[in-house]
Amino acid sequence: MAADAKDAAETSAKYSETMKKQMGSSLIYKHEDGMNFAKCFERIIVGSCLQSPADVDTLKSEGVGVVFCLQEDKDMAHFKLDLAPILARAAELDVKHVRHPIRDFDPLSLRRQVPDAVRCLATEMAARPEALVYIHCTAGLGRAPATALAYMFMIEGMDLDEAYRQLYQVRRCHPQLQMVRAAVCDLLSGSMGSGRLTISIKRPEAKKVEIAGLDVGWHERIPLVKDSTTGEFVLDRETPPGVYQYKFIVDGEWMADPDLPTVTDNGNLNNLARVNPTLGSPDAERRGRIMRKGGKPTAEEWQQLQSILLAS
Repeated sequence: MAADAKDAAETSAKYSETMKKQMGSSLIYKHEDGMNFAKCFERIIVGSCLQSPADVDTLKSEGVGVVFCLQEDKDMAHFKLDLAPILARAAELDVKHVRHPIRDFDPLSLRRQVPDAVRCLATEMAARPEALVYIHCTAGLGRAPATALAYMFMIEGMDLDEAYRQLYQVRRCHPQLQMVRAAVCDLLSGSMGSGRLTISIKRPEAKKVEIAGLDVGWHERIPLVKDSTTGEFVLDRETPPGVYQYKFIVDGEWMADPDLPTVTDNGNLNNLARVNPTLGSPDAERRGRIMRKGGKPTAEEWQQLQSILLAS
């Protein structure tokens, strides 16, 4: 294998390993194989990042008039991407290039940023009604499909689970559906809300136990406090209402506790935590309804979403 090809493969492997740990995913990304994509909905193509000006030509031939980029600068730096010639070629072909960065491997960033991403996406699609839009992050497996699904859920009123089923048929991916649902609830309630989360794990011989995931994302770790009497490590903290995946890191080893609620997500076993808002509040009813599988806004709530997201 040539040195450049070997370096590219190693960079991809490093990224895939990070994705596996921080997204709880079994998926891999091979940057060296070039841009890849799939048409998921009538006007939406989802895929990986553009790597060269020639990729703009490829998308133009597919009918793309808007490239919607969710990458941060550091994402591009990881693969040594040069955006300038891509932007120049996009301008030559009259392809609108829009950036709306969302932090990679960070469910809470997605939850916070996806409403504005959907608002911006809707504006760009309305400005070019005959064109397709290409939504991409780095691998096109997390942020990009989540944003496409959020658009279909929030703007088109499509059932989120059905939208994901349709998307998954053409592109195996790992979007954070619960963060999309939570973002809708946040928009309707005007805030992320507040709740209390307590988690404990009994590991009396362990020296250090941490948690990754929850509302801080997989890139950060929250230390648990050991109860010397019971031998349990305990986390007790304020957490926005929502449904979260997480894993324990026990003396450096990542693991899910089978004695606590779990979920298998893309072949990866994670623990699952549900944080509820104040019982009996309107927010509790709404979040309980929308956050469950098949949950959706009422007709009145959907109109409220339209007024928030499509306001000029």
